[in-house]
Amino acid sequence: MSVQPIDPKKPDLEESTNVSLQHADVMRSAGAASREKQVRENGLEPVSMWIFITGSIIAIIAGSVLFKSSSLLEYDSFVASGYTQKDDPGGATTVPSAEIESLYMSMGKAKYTGCIACHGADGNGTPGAFPPLAGAKWVKESPIIPAFAIIHGVKGAIEVQGSTYNGNMPSQGGDTMGDLELAALIYYIQNSFGNKVGVLYTPEQIGQIRKLSNERSESGQVTAAELTKYLGKKLDGDSFEPGTIVNKKTGEILEVE
Repeated sequence: MSVQPIDPKKPDLEESTNVSLQHADVMRSAGAASREKQVRENGLEPVSMWIFITGSIIAIIAGSVLFKSSSLLEYDSFVASGYTQKDDPGGATTVPSAEIESLYMSMGKAKYTGCIACHGADGNGTPGAFPPLAGAKWVKESPIIPAFAIIHGVKGAIEVQGSTYNGNMPSQGGDTMGDLELAALIYYIQNSFGNKVGVLYTPEQIGQIRKLSNERSESGQVTAAELTKYLGKKLDGDSFEPGTIVNKKTGEILEVE
């Protein structure tokens, strides 16, 4: 009997081999292997792209609704009216305090950063453009003048230290500052750059300046002519005594034990 040569391109099947069953078994094994490749090591199958897209759309809609709600995240929505924080269990209440000179200098210096671009860190101004604060009578002779300049701004010609400046200083937000902040800025200007006025104005005294400001017959920025009438004008009432310990937020005088 002659033996046929083995064709390497075809399987050498025995007569007992059922080709159909073998093919089906191979297909089942391939399917199982394919599924195993899709399962991650933690046992989770990949998220469907449609689930991802649907979730993204829901998140976008929910986010737009959340941020369009003007009152949803407001403080008053979560805190009862008239709420105040309770004292510590031990009965002691911590009040942020500081010596008034230190507080005014640090707070005033922080506020003065908005003035540096024109008047300089040294208070000497910019020659021919912005007047100096160092040694200026407008700064030293009354707290009302620097306060008005901060609140309203200054326009027109003004003579400072023998030179005339014709600028257009805008309001520096003094109308939105707290009285303690405005007092601190005035103190810093009057006691820096070689100026030594030394008066520690109280929030109540700043209230007098606010009253004068509201009673102005003019509107908008102040002029040198308007400021001239306040040269040498003092404020009523007692200022803070040096060394006074105050509440850093309210300016209230604190008793030192």
